[in-house]
Amino acid sequence: MSTLYWLNNDLRLGDNPALAAAAADDSLTCVFCIDPRWFRTDRFGNRRMGTHRWRFLRESLLDLHQQLSQFGQTLHLLEGNPGETLPTLLATGQFNRIVRTRQHTSDAVNIWDALQTAYPAISFEQHDSATLYAVDAITRWSSLPETFSAFKRALAGTPFRPEVSMPSRLPGPASIDIDDRLIESPASSAIVRGGATAAHRHLADYFDSGAASTYRETRNNLAGRHYVTGTSPWLGNGCLSPVEVLQRLRRYEAEHGANESTEWILFELLWREFFQWYGYAYGDRLFQFSGINGRRPLTTFYRERFLKWREGRTPWPIVNACMAELKETGLLSNRGRQLVASCLVNELGLDWRCGAGYFEEQLIDYDPCSNWGNWQYIAGVGADPRGGRHFNLEKQADTWDPDGDYRRRWAGENPTGPLDSVDYYDWPVITEAS
Repeated sequence: MSTLYWLNNDLRLGDNPALAAAAADDSLTCVFCIDPRWFRTDRFGNRRMGTHRWRFLRESLLDLHQQLSQFGQTLHLLEGNPGETLPTLLATGQFNRIVRTRQHTSDAVNIWDALQTAYPAISFEQHDSATLYAVDAITRWSSLPETFSAFKRALAGTPFRPEVSMPSRLPGPASIDIDDRLIESPASSAIVRGGATAAHRHLADYFDSGAASTYRETRNNLAGRHYVTGTSPWLGNGCLSPVEVLQRLRRYEAEHGANESTEWILFELLWREFFQWYGYAYGDRLFQFSGINGRRPLTTFYRERFLKWREGRTPWPIVNACMAELKETGLLSNRGRQLVASCLVNELGLDWRCGAGYFEEQLIDYDPCSNWGNWQYIAGVGADPRGGRHFNLEKQADTWDPDGDYRRRWAGENPTGPLDSVDYYDWPVITEAS
């Protein structure tokens, strides 16, 4: 009996139901696919994975490989579209079972379904390792609740999935003839490093600081130490599970007491949960212009405007500062994300998908369901019953950066001149003398 374990957003040994199931066999082969499509430029000029995300992923893979090696295991990195590379392994006849963490986007679901159809003699298993709830808690409904509030109410009293212990041993790997190369991670000065080791170090540091007790007061800040939990990069890559964060939160509440701030941390974990199942329920509609409600927003695509937004050269200093931070670090506060998204959709009149795609390229905490679901929310084509969000950028800057420190830090204090130099057809915009 030999199992192929296909890793995705579950780059850890602890609380990993998929790994625990895969380990219950005579041999185990662990693979991760590096898809070349991640690095291609789309029609808007975005890539699915930029420098910051790629660096963080490489660090996470290397950390996992080092942990696996302590169990006599190895992590095989396969270069190629998994829909093309995995059949090469399955066709060898060496594996009677393939296991993975349940994925929630249409592309990943379609690849899995196609493999099942092509290899009916192989057992296919998915396990809920990336969510707070197992799939049975969600699919018992005839349809996903339309809003987050309804989703939260419907799950009241439903137990979270239990935390799964790290395996005490792992079976040895099968002998496979593939050309895989472990990608070493270069030296980096980045503060946020990839991997489960760094994730647990950060988790302990955050809760030891006591900042969880004031989370609700600080969560909308644009910057600062421990103003948010900061766990999203590791959650997005699966170096931490949401159940691990929840259990650490419960320990903190037992030791220091629960309050509105600690409850708000769970509230944010549930928002993440909502978007995971949102992507699972709506499939391709997560990425479509008209979103989940079929409403086509009155926006278009002006390339010059989009480039100025990406480069932080708009007439709004707070937006420019946020975009500069994103480009330099691969990080941006939740408040900052809302402001720049509102600017792109409402002030610039651009197709929301070009902004969502740029976030996908840049953010080290990129999660497809949360990213595209939140952009739909802002654009008015998603789960927001109010039909989108439009922020007053000047008021927001006065509220969240009253002294201008954030704008000065990221060189976003001064406007950069007229928004347009050409029109939609690339003709020069001529300003008539008054």
